[in-house]
Amino acid sequence: MPSSPALAALLPEDLPLDALGLSLFNASVDCVEVMDLAGDLLAMNVNGAVLMEIEDFDVLRNRPWSDLWPASARGAVEAAVALARTGEAAHFTAERPTRNGVVKWCEVVVSPMLDDRGRTTRLISICRDVTDRRRVEEDNGLLMRELAHRIKNMFAVVDGLISLSARAAPENKPFANALRERFKGLGRAVAYVARPELMGRDDDESYSLHGLLHVLLGPYGDMEGADRRVLIVGDDMPVGRSAVTSVALFANELATNALKYGALSSPEGWVQVATSVTGEGLELVWEEHLPQGLPPPAQASDGFGATLLDIAVTRQLKGRLAREWGPQGLVVRIDLPPDRLAR
Repeated sequence: MPSSPALAALLPEDLPLDALGLSLFNASVDCVEVMDLAGDLLAMNVNGAVLMEIEDFDVLRNRPWSDLWPASARGAVEAAVALARTGEAAHFTAERPTRNGVVKWCEVVVSPMLDDRGRTTRLISICRDVTDRRRVEEDNGLLMRELAHRIKNMFAVVDGLISLSARAAPENKPFANALRERFKGLGRAVAYVARPELMGRDDDESYSLHGLLHVLLGPYGDMEGADRRVLIVGDDMPVGRSAVTSVALFANELATNALKYGALSSPEGWVQVATSVTGEGLELVWEEHLPQGLPPPAQASDGFGATLLDIAVTRQLKGRLAREWGPQGLVVRIDLPPDRLAR
């Protein structure tokens, strides 16, 4: 397939492209650029010239490709050229102005062009215009920040309503306090899985079971040092956004009961949460340790809290739950399928 006059004007005479290569080069809607090993610009496809508002390619031919990028992107551009020169493809995303100064966001891949012997002879860049997508992401970011703000306000409003209701009916204060703690646990879980910048966190911790348990159980006792009261050990696993609510419910329920009736109700008591990966999934063992001489908590397994625990583990996470009372306190064994935990 012969090249069009416009295309031929953008190609150097010594750039060997067969019919298929010329067709793909001309048909691409992306900006396709060819460079020598020094990073100087040799060729650009017609659609790329239109995208970057270039009317006369000759003024750019043999100029450093990095000159087409703003100073803020030069480091990424030069690093990509250097990596492609070694035979590996490089990726980066950066702003790039057109010839008329219109700023576009470009998603770029820089790859080596190899000869018959596998040697890198030239470099080729494919620059995709993602400006519209970037604007949508920025708009979504604004919406997400507003949503996060509203979620935090919602938890605060609910907490206030529960407090007001408890004042009007003092006999319901124990129930109101338990309900407030459950909402606080859910609030901490939401803050953990939300992007840091949306919920006022500075860290960028990955979403893992241990990370979530540290967030949920931190308010119930020290987790560092020799006098720590909550110890989390064992294997870690990813936890997905869909599973976070269920994990928050059962962890908060166990911690609240330990604080009211179990090991954490005594200054010398402590809790160990041990997780281990098994052939069937993940086993979590909640083990309470009361000081010697103190009686174990009442061996009750009914009530709203126990029902909530069963719903979170068996119905929502499709896991298994078993309770037993050892000489030092409550032991809860929870088996969780990894696919339900990670989704």
